[in-house]
Amino acid sequence: MPHAVTRRHLLAASAAALAAPAVRTAHAADAAVQLISHRYPGLEYYAEKLKSSLPGVAVDTRLMQAPDAIQLQRLALSSGSAQLDILWANSITLASYAKSGWLEPLDDLWAKHKDEFNLGDYNQGSVAGCSYDGHIYGMPLTTNTMLYAYRSDLYDEKGLKPATTWDDYIANAKALNSPPRRYGVVLALKSDMVNNEMHSAMNTVGDGWFDKDWRPTFNDDRGIKAVDTIKRLAQYSVPGFTAVHNDEHTVNMSQDIAAQGQQWATRCATMDNPDKSRVVGKIKWTVMPEGGKQVMISDTYCISRFTGKDKDMLFRLLASALREENQRGAAALMTPPRNAVLGDPALQEKYRWYPAVSQCLAVAKPLPALPEFSEASEIINKRIVQAIVGQMETKAALDAAATEVQAMLAQRGYYK
Repeated sequence: MPHAVTRRHLLAASAAALAAPAVRTAHAADAAVQLISHRYPGLEYYAEKLKSSLPGVAVDTRLMQAPDAIQLQRLALSSGSAQLDILWANSITLASYAKSGWLEPLDDLWAKHKDEFNLGDYNQGSVAGCSYDGHIYGMPLTTNTMLYAYRSDLYDEKGLKPATTWDDYIANAKALNSPPRRYGVVLALKSDMVNNEMHSAMNTVGDGWFDKDWRPTFNDDRGIKAVDTIKRLAQYSVPGFTAVHNDEHTVNMSQDIAAQGQQWATRCATMDNPDKSRVVGKIKWTVMPEGGKQVMISDTYCISRFTGKDKDMLFRLLASALREENQRGAAALMTPPRNAVLGDPALQEKYRWYPAVSQCLAVAKPLPALPEFSEASEIINKRIVQAIVGQMETKAALDAAATEVQAMLAQRGYYK
């Protein structure tokens, strides 16, 4: 009886093909460009655009869920395989890949083709999200950021205004809290959403996550105050917030379960979708209190340093796929990184959250450009949750996290 072909078998076969030594023949330059990418509607759109962006250049796209894409990318890049040419990355994986020497720096190509493709139109925050150690390593696809989402109808009923301080934000949550009918705020503290949810408070109430030498600052006096701020807020949150991620957060806002909260820009459209929302037209968006400095993360296309293809051609392929016309076509699927598209009055009227997205991107701050941040944040996030739910005192929890993170980074060669 034949064996079933499983996802694991397919991944193993793909990994073996990618890890195999590349045979560079005279016809290597004529072979199809190979892309491995995460899959969601916006990325599916651009994968199709890549296939027709440059005449005579064929593109073979493999799209899958992010963990699988990252696994195959790491196998190919760590082996120095020339069979992977371009790849999707986000801000965190880009930093890890760039530090490992796996990505082609794009500074010279960016400067060479800046006028041809109007690259100066890219939002600088988006370009920063595709950079590492002062160099550009990716072409921006989209920059996602958190916004302050609130029920404008309920604010009006209570005579409330969007908060400009964290104390006001908490006071608004308290005023709107009427369980079990509706809660004053929604928090999402599951997995990586902890550092996303905490980022604004850690950068405004606190001094940020690390100093310039990558020593923790999240456990200093201001960092403790930042965590305690979210702890105060949590008493007005939808219950079960430690098990809430993006999908649950979206449900809580769209189904009239919560009156305010931080929300990813990619989730705004759902609020006005009558098939998915009970609050169509009732939510507005603005910048988080005290200047925002909320999280932003970029999706990007990068070029493998080990590709056998002409890198100038690959850059022009990416830049062509991401030209303004195509970004207008993707405007309903993801936040465009070009200012001309994001600032278009017609699109801002059609997608009424666009003005707020522009305002938030102007003050947003990327997560720390530490290649090991994913590992460090797993440690930090666990301790923050313990502090917020009262399992540990805040200072003790953050000091424990700082000790663990410093030990890990010391083993990786930091603090020399």
